[in-house]
Amino acid sequence: MSAERRRGRGGRAGAGTTFTDIAVQAVYAVLGRRLRSLLTVLGIALGIAAALATTGITASAADAVSGRFDALKATAVTVRFHNEAARPGPAAVARARKLNGVRSAGLLCAADERPAVSALDPRFDRATPQELRVLAADDGALAALGVTARSGRLPDAGHDARGDAVAVVDTVAAKALGLDALLEQDPEAAPAVYVAGRPFTVIGTFRAPAGETRLTGSVVVPYANCAGDGGVLARPQPPSGADAAGGKEGGRLVFGPTEAVLRTELGAAQQVGLEAPLALYPEGPGRLASIVPADLGSFRGGVESETRALFLGLAGVSLLIGALGVSNTTYVSVVERRSEIGLRRAVGAGRAAVAAQFLVECGLLGLVGGVLGTAVGVDVTAGTALAKGWLVVLDPRLTAAGPLLGLAVGMLAGVYPALAAARVAPAETLRG
Repeated sequence: MSAERRRGRGGRAGAGTTFTDIAVQAVYAVLGRRLRSLLTVLGIALGIAAALATTGITASAADAVSGRFDALKATAVTVRFHNEAARPGPAAVARARKLNGVRSAGLLCAADERPAVSALDPRFDRATPQELRVLAADDGALAALGVTARSGRLPDAGHDARGDAVAVVDTVAAKALGLDALLEQDPEAAPAVYVAGRPFTVIGTFRAPAGETRLTGSVVVPYANCAGDGGVLARPQPPSGADAAGGKEGGRLVFGPTEAVLRTELGAAQQVGLEAPLALYPEGPGRLASIVPADLGSFRGGVESETRALFLGLAGVSLLIGALGVSNTTYVSVVERRSEIGLRRAVGAGRAAVAAQFLVECGLLGLVGGVLGTAVGVDVTAGTALAKGWLVVLDPRLTAAGPLLGLAVGMLAGVYPALAAARVAPAETLRG
């Protein structure tokens, strides 16, 4: 067998066939079937766009969510006093505020039960009173919890020092007590509410911060009401015969153990949680329970990686569907072009030249799809992030790899059709 015949049947490109010839023929083949090529490109582009968009949107959302999560949760430290521990005062809070990383600190205690709260003196109010949550807190605790006045003002250190009978109510509690309309029209109206039969002047309203469920539907009085009289808020003894006229007996409200609420700088919560018990109660820091947020570094990283893995899996499925579409379309093209392939083989083109042409066609379609998909993925990521007010987070390496990934997917999808085209026998094709 001569060398020329071996070259015609072997794996080389064939007599006179160069890579440039193969590339030109591949380009003509792609342009000759524009609709099919367009659909194939869109299949690859969809997969690449899905991969980039899901990765970029996940990274942008994780950055926004983790930043807000850190700001709201990773900076809150709570120190709970034991029932037997003495209730702390302003001196303890002053020591806690001097700790490095502490932005604000204060004291708070909650009533053990939800007492009867009404906007009228219970002795003369025949309506069913509201059972609302009652908290005693100083101005530092309200600041640490992120409470801001919606109308009027919040209690300050002066109210605590003087023992003023004032209160602020959450908007939900104000509505339940029928005070919302009055306070909206005249924030200085200063109506009274009766907590366990004791009157308090309402000096303002607030909306409970997000995540602080204990403040929703609550009445907040100065911390002095918890610190004094053993944490018991009793109704003043009425004049003789007053209860008989009202038909109701006096009541009392017992507050639970005190909590110190501290707001820290980002990253300082763990250390503050270790130092706060000693600062608040030097006589017995071991009797205090410090509650700090978990170390969110590894937790957040794990959540982000699992979320990214999920979306990348979905993007991988899109890429697989696009690759199967390319492979199927190319194989159908091989079947339709059997006569052309047989003719090329008959005039001297080798199997390698035929297979290379189909691989180049698939690679070209994949490359174009990768470029288009990268552009779409970047636009979708940026548009979504900007619409949500997030910082756009894109990995430049993934953006640069988009076209290359499309090229790789296209060529891998074209392996089987290329091998099928290389196995086409010239004689059988020409006879058919």
